[in-house]
Amino acid sequence: MTLLQRLVRLVAGRIAVKLTLTLVGFVAITLLAAGLYLSQALDRFAADSLEARLVTAGRLLHDDARALLLRRARTEEVDTFVRRAAGPTESRVTLMVPDGLVLGDSEVPPAELGRLENHAARPEMRAALAGRVGRDLRTSVSVRAPLLYVALPVRDGAQVVGVLRLALPLSAVTSSYARVHRVLLAGGLVALVVAFGIGIFVAGRVTRPVVEMQAIARQMSEGHFAVRAPVASTDELGALARALNVMVARLREQIETLQGERAKATAILDGMVEGVIAVDGHETILVMNERARAMFGVGQGRGEGKPFLEVIRNADLHEIFRAGRSAGDVARRELRLSAPVERMLRVTAVPLRLGAEPPGLVMVVDDVTELRRLEQVRTEFVANVSHELRTPLTAIQGYLETLLAGALEEPEHARRFLDVTFRHTERLGRLLNDLTDLSNIELGKVSLRLATTALRPVVDSVLEIVAAKARDGSVALATDVADTLTVHADHDRLAQILINLVDNAVKYTPPGGTVTVLGSVADDERVEVMVRDTGVGIPHADLPRITERFYRVDKARSRELGGTGLGLAIVKHLVLAHGGELTIESEEGRRTTVRFSLRTGGAAAGRQLRLPMA
Repeated sequence: MTLLQRLVRLVAGRIAVKLTLTLVGFVAITLLAAGLYLSQALDRFAADSLEARLVTAGRLLHDDARALLLRRARTEEVDTFVRRAAGPTESRVTLMVPDGLVLGDSEVPPAELGRLENHAARPEMRAALAGRVGRDLRTSVSVRAPLLYVALPVRDGAQVVGVLRLALPLSAVTSSYARVHRVLLAGGLVALVVAFGIGIFVAGRVTRPVVEMQAIARQMSEGHFAVRAPVASTDELGALARALNVMVARLREQIETLQGERAKATAILDGMVEGVIAVDGHETILVMNERARAMFGVGQGRGEGKPFLEVIRNADLHEIFRAGRSAGDVARRELRLSAPVERMLRVTAVPLRLGAEPPGLVMVVDDVTELRRLEQVRTEFVANVSHELRTPLTAIQGYLETLLAGALEEPEHARRFLDVTFRHTERLGRLLNDLTDLSNIELGKVSLRLATTALRPVVDSVLEIVAAKARDGSVALATDVADTLTVHADHDRLAQILINLVDNAVKYTPPGGTVTVLGSVADDERVEVMVRDTGVGIPHADLPRITERFYRVDKARSRELGGTGLGLAIVKHLVLAHGGELTIESEEGRRTTVRFSLRTGGAAAGRQLRLPMA
């Protein structure tokens, strides 16, 4: 950066420098104008003084000049006259006739007078011939110096018989003005120095409050709203400081209000179960709440202020964004999200208009995964219940129609038909009881009466219940549970769990197989119960869904054996309600082992626990 550029930046960047230079410049211009006026006035005064001096001298020489002209004196006499007249006045004296011919000149020898041009056209000569005193300031051609010429008419009565001209250089008077000019120049310099000092003092007094307010304004721009501008006077600067303080106070109130509103809006948005994404017309994310971040796996601080396509890489959502912007109206659509977690999302896009900028979009994203799953479960449940009810009802209706059609008259067929109808009604009863139990468990309407319960007696009672069915199927029952083993459980619900598991094991174990109930201590807080069979097993692909309602591996065999498809679902809910875990292991065609865990006995008896909603 050059010195000139630095000076320009200094002048442009400092108001004190501007004020000082303005004052100094004003004084300098004033002094210059005064100096020029005074110089011209002195020049005019010098010319007037010199003219008066020459006019006086000329009038003293008038009579002698007239006498020479009237008697037409010789050139030598005229030359003697002009040279004698020039001595006392130190001027150039010239005598001329009316036609402009020079008769004598104190600065020109008589022999060279013929070379002088005619003076009739000179301004002073014309004025003198007109009877006035003529005056002209010019550079002489003959002597080559600036002279003031004064011409006086030489009269003989009323007639002008010649012209007497006197000339002196203007320096004869102005030479004394050099000292005056030096004094004026020194005074001007002193005035400029004083003006500069006054300018610095005044600029400092004026700009100091301005500089302080500038520093305070800079602190305010950085967020420090506790500062205040000093109010040291009642003038315009004091009024400006008071106005600045009032503005800061109001600005602080407005910012605090805006921050409060922003905090409320952020809290509301982050508390919503729906995801909210606001994008402006330049496809930059304005707002993205916590739920939306969680849905799309966006970390904290990676949403706002960044391009929408960069933050969320989902083609379906981008398509919804583009369609919503082009339509300019509310748009709704569902999409499937595969990462970070597989979800079903319902997106509602609403136009966002921000002044004159291109319209943006607000997208409200609902996670409808669970809703769609429940809808699917409900659909399957209705279909399964309808199917389960239709089969026995169709059989009951068919047999009853047969009986009404005349089979009652045949005792052997009638009894067999009624026996089949009775079994189907039992199946309907079991189905309805299981549905009622499962519904009550899922709705939290069943309370557990937890107490320290001996496990062996419960297992023995369950095996006695299932013993007849096991004998009919040639399935052996065995148990390996210590007499001292106790669990913290509801006695009746524990029996219900074991009945469902042992009954299923017997049902799917071929003749000659074995069903064993085992119990052991897993750790200081848990007891593990196992129901192991040597049955047909469960395919590996079906294990994850085996505890779902109405899910069957072999539907035809299950219905033939009278199963409802709800037993394992009930078992799962009851085990979870006890705070335990249910696991199923199976090898297809060889065996199946169902394990569930319970807390060890010793907790206070009589405690009731309401089952949580599934």
